[in-house]
Amino acid sequence: METAMKPFALLIFAFSFVVLAAVSVSAQEPPPWQQTIDDQLRSFQSGDDVGAYAHAAPNVRSMYPTLEGFMAMVEGGYPQVRRPKSWKMGTATPLSESQIAQEVIIVGPDGKLWKALYMLQRQADGRWQISGVSLRGMKSFGV
Repeated sequence: METAMKPFALLIFAFSFVVLAAVSVSAQEPPPWQQTIDDQLRSFQSGDDVGAYAHAAPNVRSMYPTLEGFMAMVEGGYPQVRRPKSWKMGTATPLSESQIAQEVIIVGPDGKLWKALYMLQRQADGRWQISGVSLRGMKSFGV
C-alpha cells in the first residue's frame, strides 16, 4: 500500500509546486514595457501631459518636438488613448531584442472598445518608450 501512495504523493507535490509557481508569477510586477504603457495612459487620464510625453520614443519626439504638438496629435487622432475609461493588456509579441508589440484593449471615453497595438523600443538606458500606436475599433456590447 505504501508503494502505491508514492506516485500519488509525488503527483500532489508536483501539482502544489505548479500552483505555487503560478501564484508567484501572477503576483509579479508587469513587464517593463507594459508599465510604460500603463504609466502613459494614467498620465493622460490625470491630465499629466508632461508625464505622458516622457514615454514617447525618440522617433515620436522628433516628429513632435514640443509638448503642445504632441498633445495636439494625441487629441486629434487618439481620443481613446487621451481619455480612456479603462484598459487591459493583451498579447505581447517580441519583434527583436529591443522592440516589442503590445496589444491593449481600451474602453474609450464613449464606452466603445478599441484594440490598440503599441510599438515600443528599449532605449540604451534600458527604459522602454512608445514608438507608435495604431487603433482599430472593436464591436462592443454596450460596454
